[in-house]
Amino acid sequence: MSFLLLPSEVIEHILISAAAGGFPEAIAAFAQTCKANYSLVYDSPDQHLWREIYLTTFDDPRASGGGPGWGECSQEHPQDDWDWDSDFQERTWAARYIRHQTDHTYRLSTERPTDEEVTHRNIRAFDALLSVIDTALPCPPTIVLSFLQSGGGTPSPTSAAEQYPTFPPLPQAIGGFSNSIVTVGPSDAGGRSFGQAIRARNIAWLESVLANGYPPEVTAGFSGEKWAGGLTGQFLNEVEFHEMQAASQLIACTGLIPIPQPLADIVPVPAPYIQDVYMSVEKQRQRARRLARMRVYNMRYLARERHWGPFLPVESAKKSHARRVTVEDDELLQPIIALFDIARAHRHPHDAGHNHDEEHDENENGDATDNDGMDVDEETDEEDAGSTDSEDHAELAAQDPEADVPPEPPASSELHADWAYLAAVRVVVEANLREQVHNVRDLRGLLSLDGLRPGSAPWDASAYKTPAAPEDGADSSPSKGKGKERATESDECDGWDWAGVTGIWQRCVCWMDYRDLIHPSLSEAVRIIPMRLRIKSYSPCTIPGYEHLPTIHVVGETLRELMPGRPRKMHGTVSIIADGSVRWTLYSTIQGGDTDEWVSEGIQVGGVASAMGILGMWTGAQHERMDPLGPCWAWKVA
Repeated sequence: MSFLLLPSEVIEHILISAAAGGFPEAIAAFAQTCKANYSLVYDSPDQHLWREIYLTTFDDPRASGGGPGWGECSQEHPQDDWDWDSDFQERTWAARYIRHQTDHTYRLSTERPTDEEVTHRNIRAFDALLSVIDTALPCPPTIVLSFLQSGGGTPSPTSAAEQYPTFPPLPQAIGGFSNSIVTVGPSDAGGRSFGQAIRARNIAWLESVLANGYPPEVTAGFSGEKWAGGLTGQFLNEVEFHEMQAASQLIACTGLIPIPQPLADIVPVPAPYIQDVYMSVEKQRQRARRLARMRVYNMRYLARERHWGPFLPVESAKKSHARRVTVEDDELLQPIIALFDIARAHRHPHDAGHNHDEEHDENENGDATDNDGMDVDEETDEEDAGSTDSEDHAELAAQDPEADVPPEPPASSELHADWAYLAAVRVVVEANLREQVHNVRDLRGLLSLDGLRPGSAPWDASAYKTPAAPEDGADSSPSKGKGKERATESDECDGWDWAGVTGIWQRCVCWMDYRDLIHPSLSEAVRIIPMRLRIKSYSPCTIPGYEHLPTIHVVGETLRELMPGRPRKMHGTVSIIADGSVRWTLYSTIQGGDTDEWVSEGIQVGGVASAMGILGMWTGAQHERMDPLGPCWAWKVA
C-alpha cells in the first residue's frame, strides 16, 4: 500500500514520533517528498500538528514564566497564540548550528563564512537558546524544599549549619548535571528517578545542545587577551553589540564552558581561534578569569548614567551627540592609577594600601581591621573617602557659572541590564568559589542549569498571597503625574512576594586592592555572607506592561549566628526595569548606624525566584570618588 493512502492522522502520529525520537529533520525531509505532504506539514489550517511536535521536545510555553504565585495572579496568557511551528524550527536550526560549530571535524570540512554572516547566525542561535531559558517550566510548588523553621524562630548557633545549607538545595536534588541525578524513593511509573521526573524539557534540551560548549570563536572571545570591541563594547556596531550581549547573557546563565580537550587528533587549520582551541581547559578558565577581572573591577562602570550598577549607560541628550573618545588598550589601568594619584595628594604614602571591602574583617573585639589584621584608622578612612559627586560639581559651578547641574540618575523605566558585565561577574565569582569550595560537587546546587527555572529557589507556599482583583471600573495602574514618576515607599499598594524574597540568603562578595591589578599575580578576598530578608511594603510598578508586579520594599540583616563580627542591617527594593529584568537593590550598614555604607545592584539570572540567584556589583552607597567596586552573587537557601 502506498504511504500516501494512509490517513492523515496516522501520518501526523509518525511525524510526532520522529520528533519525540530526536529526529526533527525528518519532518522537513518528509515535507519535501511531494506537494501533498508539504501541504500536510506546512499548510494546516490550525497549529495542532506543530503544537504536538513542539511539546515532544520542549515545555509548554503557556505554563512558563513567573515565580511563586504567578499563575494565580496572571489575568491572561500572552502565549495562547504561540507560534508553534516557527519557534520549533528556530530552535531546531539553532541546535544544528551550535552542534556543527562545536564539531571540529565538521568545521574542517566546510568553507568559512564571512564575519558578518557568522555574527548574524550567532545572534539567531543565541536568541533561540535564550527563548528556551525564558520559557522553561517553573518548578512545581509540591516539591519545593524549605528549611525555614516553623513559627519563623531564629535558629540556634549549634544548629545553624544544619538549618541553612550553603548552596540552593533544589537543583541538586533534581540533578543539574547528567551524572548527578539521584533516586529519592521509588521511581515513577516511567521508571525514571525523582530528579528525572521533575526536570524541565527545556533545560534537558539546552544541556544536550551545549554538550560541547559554544562556538569556539565565542568561547575564545571570553578567554582572549583583551575584549573585542573595547572594555565596555564601545567600538562595536549595533549588530555586533547585540551579539555580545546575547552571548554574555548565555554565559551569565551557564557559566564559561571551555572548549573540550584533547583535540590532538584533529589536523590544525589556520584560523584566529585555533590557539584557543588547543588550549587546556584549565588554561582557558585562567584566561577567562583574567579577562573578566578587567571588566568587573573597571572603575569606568561606576557612572551616574549606569545608575552605578550593572546597567547599560543611559546618556543625556547632550552627551548622546558627543564624539566618542578613543580608548587605548590600557584603559583598565589608567583610571585606577589616576585615582591613586588623586588619593596620594590627600594621605601619607604608607596609608595607600588600605583596602575597602563591603564587609570589613573584624577582630575579636568587633573593631574593624584591614586585610592584614591591623586596626583601621577611622580618621584616615574619612580622608580617603574623597569628594562626592555633588562636591565636585559645586566646585565646578563656582569656577564656571554655566556648568551643568548633574542630572538625576536614570529611572528604572530607562535601565537595561548590561549582560557583558554580568557575565564577567559570573566568571570571576564562580572561579573564586571553585577555589574556596574544596569539593566542587558541593557547587551543584548553584551551578545546575535547573536553577534557571522560575521558582527553583526554596520558598514556602504559605508565605505568599496574590493581590485581590480590582473592582469593576477601578483603575489598578499607578497614577500618572508630570514627568517621570518614581514610585516611593509612601505610595503603598497591595502586593505579594512574586520574587521569592522572604527567606535566608547567601551572598558571595569579592574585592581586591587595586594596586594588585598592576602586579602579575592577583589575589582576591572572598566572603560568603548569610542574610535574612523579609518584606516591609509594596509600591506600584511604573514600567508599562508590568503594572501587576509591584515594587517590593525589603528589610533584613546579616545573620550574626552564622558569621563573626557585628551584624549589619539591610534595606532595599526588588523591581522591574525597562527590559523586563528583575532588579535587586540592597543597602547595608552596621546595626545602629544612620547612614547607608554599601549598596549592591544586581539582576536576577534566569526566571523569577530562580535558584541561580542574582549577579551584580557592590560599591559605596554614597557614590564617592574613591569608592571601591567588586562583584557579588546572591542566592536563596531557605
